[in-house]
Amino acid sequence: MTVVPPGGLVLVTGVNGYIAGVVAKAFLDHGYKVKGTVRSVSKYGWMPSYFGPSFSLVEVPDIHANNAFSEAVKGVDGIAHVAASLDMSPDPTIVDRTVKSTIRLLEVASKEPTVKRVVLTSSANACLDQIAGTSYKMTADIYNVGAIEESKQAWNGEDPMRRGKVIYAASKALSEMKAFEWVRDSKPSFVFNSVVPNFNMGAPVAPDKLGFGSNSAILAALLRGQSSLLAMFGSEWYVHVGDTALLHLGALTVEDVQNERLFAMAGPFSWGAVLDIIRRRFPEKEGSLPVVHEAAIDIGEVDNYRSVEALQKLGKDGFKSLEDAVVETLEAVIAAEGQADTPKSRAEETIDMLTKSAAQ
Repeated sequence: MTVVPPGGLVLVTGVNGYIAGVVAKAFLDHGYKVKGTVRSVSKYGWMPSYFGPSFSLVEVPDIHANNAFSEAVKGVDGIAHVAASLDMSPDPTIVDRTVKSTIRLLEVASKEPTVKRVVLTSSANACLDQIAGTSYKMTADIYNVGAIEESKQAWNGEDPMRRGKVIYAASKALSEMKAFEWVRDSKPSFVFNSVVPNFNMGAPVAPDKLGFGSNSAILAALLRGQSSLLAMFGSEWYVHVGDTALLHLGALTVEDVQNERLFAMAGPFSWGAVLDIIRRRFPEKEGSLPVVHEAAIDIGEVDNYRSVEALQKLGKDGFKSLEDAVVETLEAVIAAEGQADTPKSRAEETIDMLTKSAAQ
């Protein structure tokens, strides 16, 4: 059998992250057992009771260490490698460390006879730079070689946010390329796929414990009138994080999905459309919304038909709508507003810092 069997055990790396937490929940909801990695089990000791008896934690203090996953992979049927550095650091060594970490995971997985499938979480940034108003076509054979080459060039210290995005894109592109290359050359017994998401929206798991991470933090900030990151994240393709999670499920359990890149991208969105949804569905928030000027919107194409097919094989009609994704995110944000002890994620702290800098 080349798929993770029903009720099988799946390793989800970085399970405290935004996407990874929803991925773990999706597997649990479909009857699978989940083993999640975190840097510190003591810090996330609440997770087993939150997720239930089919969930367990394993500590991986440093995913870049030589034998980081040697113990974690033991006895698992499938692996969803979601963990990644999301701090947008301009440090170019992140690229090499990300590639090596990914390959080491594949190597230890190949030595574990129970592993039947591995899925790597990539990013649209691994394919190309999406520039609003510029035509492009994203296909399975495209990688962001421009970011890879730019990451190798000397940096003069200017615009660290842009440099950080280049480093992130290069690390995602090169690690995914090298992963497929390693699988082709090494011919492990497991099947390998990747999931390539863009701008994820939708409620995170346990925001009262984890805050609002990744892109959900941007929507949370938008509701508070903050728009510092919108210049960096212009009009792109959105996806409901629940659909991203289901595509990870499909990558491990749908028989004919093999050696593929599944694009977790539902369609293009604009911030104007997002604000329109907020005004219509949350009229009481009208006064706090910022004014957003968009010079152009995304007009690119994405070959996501295989992802739609995978979702249909999992019992879904296809991708969820932009309105569903926005509303679900902001319902969670509003529910958390009255909880004084809700923690702030690193993404939220970064947005607060950028907002203060812009105001000075």
